[in-house]
Parts: sequence; structure tokens; C-alpha cells
Amino acid sequence: MKAIVDTSTVQQLDPLGTLDGRPAGIVAVVGSLAFGIAITWSRAAEIEYPFLANAALFFIAISAAFYIASTSAIRPPLGGGMHALIIGMLIVAFALSSASVGSGGESLSDVWGPITIGVACMALAPYRPIAELVTLGIVASIFTGFIGLVQSSVADFAAPPMIVVLYTMTPVLTMSLGGAAFARSLASTHKRWEARARRAARRQLDREHDSVARSVQQDRVTILNRDVVPLFTELAQRRIVTPEDRARAAQYSDSIRGLMVSEVNRSWLESVVAMSFGALDDGRRVQDPHRLATAMTPHQRTALRAAVLAVASGTDLVAESVRLRIEKTPTGALITVSGSVGSNELSWRSSLAPYLAVLRVVFTGLRISYRSPSLTVRFTYDTP
Repeated sequence: MKAIVDTSTVQQLDPLGTLDGRPAGIVAVVGSLAFGIAITWSRAAEIEYPFLANAALFFIAISAAFYIASTSAIRPPLGGGMHALIIGMLIVAFALSSASVGSGGESLSDVWGPITIGVACMALAPYRPIAELVTLGIVASIFTGFIGLVQSSVADFAAPPMIVVLYTMTPVLTMSLGGAAFARSLASTHKRWEARARRAARRQLDREHDSVARSVQQDRVTILNRDVVPLFTELAQRRIVTPEDRARAAQYSDSIRGLMVSEVNRSWLESVVAMSFGALDDGRRVQDPHRLATAMTPHQRTALRAAVLAVASGTDLVAESVRLRIEKTPTGALITVSGSVGSNELSWRSSLAPYLAVLRVVFTGLRISYRSPSLTVRFTYDTP
């Protein structure tokens, strides 16, 4: 029961995997349109109302266009309203197709709409919660069964009305429930993998803690051996402390103190940026005066870390121009990433599309502003 009422989606748990599987969904919905056209053409002689048949194909085409647009990486995650709209248009298309035959339908092969509805339910499975998939699938099957019942009472079907109802309901019900079950399996598998990965990461972190501490200690010793020890050796040999020696000692002290304070206060995001940009990092790329980076969830940190690394290692944005600023808002935090584009729009949109798709899923309100050569990306997240 807990898995059924879970509001998470496969897209939220595995954004890149969903993006990779999107072409299969596009092929499915476009194939459904082609299937509808083929069936309509093959039974053209039996259609009493061609306008209704063409209207049915129009609704299928519009639903396919909505699916392609709403699942795009540059769009926000597909919402419940769009989910219901796509399925609703296909139900209307089925009703129009059935009505176009009038009393001329003589076999159950005329009733092809439920297959199109079922395929759409499966294609939409990665984008919506399991409970919603099941509910809408059941509702859609009831509507298709009612349409089939009406059609059987008008047309001269040899089969009993109950057979017609079951024939129309079965494809929608089985495909929608099958898609929901597949989505549930993917979500459960991903959550189990994530739990094991977190436990492994914690164990690895514990093992590395001592070695990191020794490494940090060695870095301090190196600084002391390079700067402080020569000064003390020189003072021991001369046995005289000059004003210049005091100035050097104060300089070394301030330098070491500043370095230690900087490292202690550095957030995980500043560390990621420093490591990603390497020698190109000027220490001022991240502006986070309220220390809001620590409030991000593990998924948000992973997505932002991957995006930073992609920008730093790529050539589409000028590395020296990239800046990140995190500001406090009444409901959470706003991240603004800005930089200058060094390539054409098609290139940077293509290379950054997977990362923007992930950011759009794990964060909220992602907005892209591009006025050559300046690119600005803004998105928000909740804070405690």
C-alpha cells in the first residue's frame, strides 16, 4: 500500500533514464496516430460520417503533440492536468471514431480506439505517480467500456453487449495497470539501489576519514616546513629578531590562519566548484552569504554537482565567466547561475539538455534566460 500511495515518479527518481526512454514513448504515440489513420482508411467505405472520423484523428494528433511537448527536457515535469488531458482527448477521439461508423459497424475490429488509449497510458507511466496511473487507467477503461456499449446498441454487432464492453475495456485496463506496475517496479528497484549506495557511501566515508585527516595534517606540515621552519632556523642561527622577521612571521601566521578559516567555512558547493574548475577557480564563483547550500537534498546536490562539472569541463560556456549565487527567498532559496556562451545556441542547448532536465525535476521553477552571449539559469528549492 505504501508503494501505491507514494507520490514520487520514475522521472523524479531517474531523470536521465526517463529522458533516454522518451524516444520510445514518442514512437508509441506517433505509431498510434499512424495506426488510427490506417484503420480509418481501411474501413472508409463503412464510415457514415467522415467529419467525425477526421475529428477523431485530429484529437489523436493533438494528444501526441501534447505528449511530445510536455515530456521535453526543456519543459517542467508533466503534471496531473496534462496527464488527464492527453487521456481525455484520446477517449473523445474513440467516441468520435465510434460515432462516425453510425450503424454501419459489423464487427469488433471496428473498435480500435482502446488500443490507442492503452498505449498512451503506458507511455505516460514514467511521468506520474503510481496511484494516479492506476486511477486514471480505471476511469479511462470505464469510459471506453461505456462507449463500446453505446456503439454495440447502435451498430449491428453479432457479439453480445457484454463481450463488446469487455473487448473495449481490456486493452485500456491491462496496458494502464501494466504501465503502473512497471513504473512501481522501476521505482522500487531504484530506491533499493539508492539505499544500498548510501550505506556503501557512509562506510566508504568512515574508512576515508582517517586518511583525509592525515592528508590535511600533512598539508599543514608541508606549509610549516616550507615557510615557518626556514624562518625559525634563520632566527636560531642569527639569534636576533629584526622587524623584518616579525613582519614575515605575521604574514605567515595570517596566511595560515586565513587558509584554515577558509577551508573550515567552505561549503560543499564551493568545494565542488573549486575542484571542478581547478586552476581557473578564483575563489569567488560561489556567493552564498546565508550558507543555504547545506539545505539541499542529496538528489539536488548530485544534480547540481554533475551540472557544475559538465560546465567546467565543457566548451559551451566560458569557464572564467561562470558564477553561482544563492539568495534567500520567503519560501526557500533561489539559485542563479550565469555565464557567457562560447558556442552557438543549438550546441549549448544540446549538450546541456540532460543536465537541465535533471535540474528541472529535482528543483522547482527552473527558468532559462538567453541573450547572446549571456546565459542565466534560475531555479529554487525549499529550505528548513
